[in-house]
Amino acid sequence: MRLWDLRMSESEQDDNYYTVLGVPRGADTGVIRNKYRRLMQHAGNHPDLGGDTRKAALINKAYAVLCHPELRNEHDSRLDVLDLVATGINLMPEPRALDPARDCLFCERPHEYGEYDLEDLSCGTCGSALKSVEDLRIEPSGQRSVQRLGRSMDVTLYTHWRQKKGFAARTEDISPLGVRLSTRCGLQSGQLVRVVSSLFDAVGEVSHCTPGRIGWRELTIAGVIFRTLRFSNQTGTFVSRQV
Repeated sequence: MRLWDLRMSESEQDDNYYTVLGVPRGADTGVIRNKYRRLMQHAGNHPDLGGDTRKAALINKAYAVLCHPELRNEHDSRLDVLDLVATGINLMPEPRALDPARDCLFCERPHEYGEYDLEDLSCGTCGSALKSVEDLRIEPSGQRSVQRLGRSMDVTLYTHWRQKKGFAARTEDISPLGVRLSTRCGLQSGQLVRVVSSLFDAVGEVSHCTPGRIGWRELTIAGVIFRTLRFSNQTGTFVSRQV
């Protein structure tokens, strides 16, 4: 058998090859070989002796894996995990709570900027906005006015870090707190996305999404609540304060 033929498929994840051969887990190669020969020759499991083809294939694979040091080590590691799961131990670490004052919400990399220096800064890893919307000052004069702006504009939507090409989207409403947009990209409520335009760069959470259609094109209509935001200039303008 070739090495890649011995890797377990999803349907074989519950197989314990020690049990298949009837040997203890600490058995050496000689013990495994002798038991394999007895199973295949003396117990009548070989197909030429009238044995079941599927059972013979499983015995063959168990023998090949347990006699291969690398594959046996992988098999033992999987059995250890299954034992821990059976005892009720949670193997999944608790997700780390992200704080915009310390972390980029999109790529989750920590940054070393001061909390009050983030307004015009972007993540050094992925380029996303770092300033929390809750801490962002949006003043009517001299800073970020909220004068009326056309509600429709083209934006680029990124659903995960290291995505090489974003999805095209078009806004239907824009506010300092978020956007409502349409896109052919599938989205889910609670998902974090990055929205990039000529006016702003934001990381936001999808608050709701519904199917829609423009002509023959099927679209997703979604509301995105900004979590972090950076303006491209000092006079970015928005339509409303409601997404």
